Amino acid sequence: MRTQRRALLLGGRPQHFHVTSRIVGREFIFGEDEKSFFHQILRRFEQFCGVEVLSYCLMDNHFHLLLLIPAKPSEIPEEEVFRRMEYIYTQEKIEEFRQRIREEEEKGNGAYREEFLQSQRRRMYDLSEFVKELKQRFSRWYNKRHERKGTLWEDRFKSVVVEGNECSLLHVAAYIELNPVRAGIVKHPGEHRWTSYAEAVAGGKRARIGIRKLISGRGNLLDWKDAVRAYSRYFEERSHQQSHYRQAVESRAEPVEAAEPASNEISHPILNRVRYFCEGIILGSQGFVENFFQEVSEPYRKPKRTAHRIILDDPGELYSYRRFRS
Repeated sequence: MRTQRRALLLGGRPQHFHVTSRIVGREFIFGEDEKSFFHQILRRFEQFCGVEVLSYCLMDNHFHLLLLIPAKPSEIPEEEVFRRMEYIYTQEKIEEFRQRIREEEEKGNGAYREEFLQSQRRRMYDLSEFVKELKQRFSRWYNKRHERKGTLWEDRFKSVVVEGNECSLLHVAAYIELNPVRAGIVKHPGEHRWTSYAEAVAGGKRARIGIRKLISGRGNLLDWKDAVRAYSRYFEERSHQQSHYRQAVESRAEPVEAAEPASNEISHPILNRVRYFCEGIILGSQGFVENFFQEVSEPYRKPKRTAHRIILDDPGELYSYRRFRS
């Protein structure tokens, strides 16, 4: 996360973020093995850090994540720290850590145990730490596997604060799930293995929890059958719109870039690459966007911010802060 974006973190409460990052040079390096390994460490660091992955999509040269960063507990007991470490370290490595603690205490360094535990706790419930750990672990694996050196990622990462209501979260999740549809790789997101929807349909427990939380908003969680029915209906309608538009374009003699949508319905924002979803600063209702800046630290607090409306065909409205920073 860029330094100025740290000002958008609100301590003591849960926050949602849409996170994206690309491979340097935008090279298409993510094959099946790479996506498989990235997915493994995504789920492992999710458990270790206490972050919740609500939706994701892995493409050939970038990834999208919709994350819930819960409020950090006032205390994380030692046994909980070591339990979580099992997700990202082998038992042998964990025993090395424990042995080092014993050795330091035998030397009279009674503070070492707490210092070690604090070093692990700082890695938890933190957006920047989560994404950094994820990308660094993948980079080390990829460079070793391909006998490669140097930077793998184009930049640190981009993040957009998303309001934690059903309307905002569902639009961002659908935008993420429909990435392979927009790219023309598949006609339905369920056909792309590396989406949270496909993982959930295949039986993935954590992916199913994410979808249930997205479709239920802040209310009680729906059961899986009701949740997936409502979730799939939402973006299947838009997949159909995209397919209909593509067929209409292909049937014309003009080049694709010259063709225009036949109606507003088939030019829905989530069917196209929209900067507000990936490169804006905040996304949600008008009140959420405008009131958010009253709570954050400089440099975003002043002057008064104006929310920019994103045109949607769905009930409810979505707004974004419109100034972009690279």
